[in-house]
Amino acid sequence: MSMNRRIDRYDLQVLVSQTGVVQLWQGWDPALNRAVSLRLLPADDARAAAVAAAARHAATVDDRRLIAILDILERAALEGTDAPGEYLAIVHEWVDGRTLTDIYEEREGEPIDVAEAVPLMSQVAIALQHSHEAGVHHGRLRPGSLLVAEDADLSDPFTLVGDASIVRIRGLAVDAVLWPADSAALTVDPDVHGLGCLLYAMVTGRWPEGLLDGMSPAPRANGRLLPPSQVVADVPTAIDEICLRSIDPAVVGDDTGKRSREPFADIAALVAALTSLEGRPNASSRRAAGRRGQVRLTPQRRALRAVGRLAVAAVALAVVAGIGVAGLRLTQGSASPWGVTANSATREVLTAEGGVGAITQLAPGAVAGEIVPVSADDFDPYGADGEEMPDVVSAAIDAKGDTAWTTDTYYSPDLDGKAGTGIILDLGTAQPVSAVRLELMGTGSSIQVRISSEIVKKPKKWLLLANAEGIGTAIDLRAPRPVVGRYVLIWFTRIPPQDGIYQGGLRDVTVLS
Repeated sequence: MSMNRRIDRYDLQVLVSQTGVVQLWQGWDPALNRAVSLRLLPADDARAAAVAAAARHAATVDDRRLIAILDILERAALEGTDAPGEYLAIVHEWVDGRTLTDIYEEREGEPIDVAEAVPLMSQVAIALQHSHEAGVHHGRLRPGSLLVAEDADLSDPFTLVGDASIVRIRGLAVDAVLWPADSAALTVDPDVHGLGCLLYAMVTGRWPEGLLDGMSPAPRANGRLLPPSQVVADVPTAIDEICLRSIDPAVVGDDTGKRSREPFADIAALVAALTSLEGRPNASSRRAAGRRGQVRLTPQRRALRAVGRLAVAAVALAVVAGIGVAGLRLTQGSASPWGVTANSATREVLTAEGGVGAITQLAPGAVAGEIVPVSADDFDPYGADGEEMPDVVSAAIDAKGDTAWTTDTYYSPDLDGKAGTGIILDLGTAQPVSAVRLELMGTGSSIQVRISSEIVKKPKKWLLLANAEGIGTAIDLRAPRPVVGRYVLIWFTRIPPQDGIYQGGLRDVTVLS
């Protein structure tokens, strides 16, 4: 496989993620000597023309809190990969940052403090107010829509990293075309609804609409969304009011005949409520200051506050459970609320003698959105001895970067003609899986991630969650929607060169709901 991957003048360096046929790459622009990100979509995809039009529309909005679109290539040749052809390429500035899910993982599931969340959300809302004034809507706000700068002091979001805000918004207009939501069913502006969901997620660590981007669903009582103050201690009722007036009544669970809260009329009303709550300058003065780039990042480390809130939140959720919130139960053969179930796959179940190696038990302890496997074992149904380095398979899920499971050594990247090899993660019970984060050995692996409710001998009979080719040393593989199953197969079909031979490997695997 050629490693000289490029599209037009841009070098493709690392495949960051892939959702369906949509690829996100970290790349390099040699003409301007700078890093860029590139979103690729096959040019013959039915969405391509609408996506290109949305990107052109989004590029007209000038706000440093929005990740800028730098170039649009409507039919560009992709070279140096196993999937050449013509692609639509949307070129953005490259931004180093963390999503909300990443932040919660760093904080071991602890939500963002209200004093940090409100001014941060004000910046997001003001940026989208600018885009609305320009006639451009986001339309698909979700946890992954925000990137917060590395080492940013969240208690002081009125800062810049270089010349950009510490919080950046991606996917303006484009994400709504790539992954349309049922916005026609909403009775409030989709961006007002999305902002309310983001604020709720920041202060609770839960997503109001259900599982999304590795974030757990918000709890409900009798079909109604619990206000943030009933999920996490010390959240003021003013936050409840803003969230419940922003989030669409159908998601909140309001009976419109008895609704006491009137939804915000538009995004300007929401901005006014947020800026009033934080006691900062009003929206119009902040907007002018924002366009001047008024704020500067100091190299402070952000303080992690509210010690013990996880324990309090656990008690709160226990109380909720006591008043009638039913836990989500997935049983084999039952209908999946996500519309996709691994139970539909044809099965050829392996016995213990059929090629599954010894199982290593690990203690579960997942943070919100993360599923910790209870065990892992090698999977080599096409190998002569049915084993692929079983003695080190536990290293793939031990959360240690200095250990790894590796494949056997081979003389060619296609595993000497073998169809593939890999490992199986046992989640303990059938669960919805939306993404898998992989840290790999070497550069150039091609991997499929597949889901099943039972161990099936033929990999192609497992449901495909995501796949990618020519991967770098780390990637998030995400699916358009979660797939339900107990077992996750990480299946290598090509492996990278290592000191004159070929060998693949996994340093760490993270499974996200």
